[in-house]
Amino acid sequence: MTDTYDHWWLEGTNGDQEMENDHQEAWQNIITLLNPKDIMAKRVLDFGCNQGGFLRKLHDALPFASGVGVDLASKAVEVANTRVGTKPIRYLNTGDAISLDQQFDTAISTSVLYLIEDLDEHFQMINDVLVDGGVYYASFADQTNNPSFDYMKRVIDAYGATKMQGKTLNEVVDSLVSHGFSVELIKEYTKSIYEVTDYKKFYLSVADFIQSCESSYLIKATKAPVKGNLK
Repeated sequence: MTDTYDHWWLEGTNGDQEMENDHQEAWQNIITLLNPKDIMAKRVLDFGCNQGGFLRKLHDALPFASGVGVDLASKAVEVANTRVGTKPIRYLNTGDAISLDQQFDTAISTSVLYLIEDLDEHFQMINDVLVDGGVYYASFADQTNNPSFDYMKRVIDAYGATKMQGKTLNEVVDSLVSHGFSVELIKEYTKSIYEVTDYKKFYLSVADFIQSCESSYLIKATKAPVKGNLK
């Protein structure tokens, strides 16, 4: 398992909180793309939860039976646990979902796959903790052909506790299929308006930012039932 650390995003005076603030709109968009049947009254895992904002926002929109968020950033997880309130959620400082000794109906990761070096290991772990027919939703953008890739990687590697990986969409899909999932791609950006004010944070040009949006997907990977198991 990857070693834990205090915070993931080290830019600014409170990087993890600033990152959470920046993700609010994207999280809301992802929630609108989820099938409510995969969330409501289900057991949900949020892999890479950081301060836990997405899972709480998800419960407000689509109440689930129980939720677990896991993350390697120990201080972020501490913050997450102070914000649970009465929601049926717990947050743990780990990257090993199998150690939870729990099965889930649905797993979700937002802006996480691009940081994972060994996709095969990750997808096997997710497969192991999902029930037959369970679903893994993961947001992902293939940046390998983006002219700003090197610039983006320098920024993320400078401030992130884990390094950016150059994974292609083919690699992600092929690895999921090889680990027993059927895969669908849902376009993340369906609106005709792009907010480009802060494009320079990660991109060299507006065109590069838009290219990234156009190649962004919410992956829906469904675990195939074991032959002979009709549950």
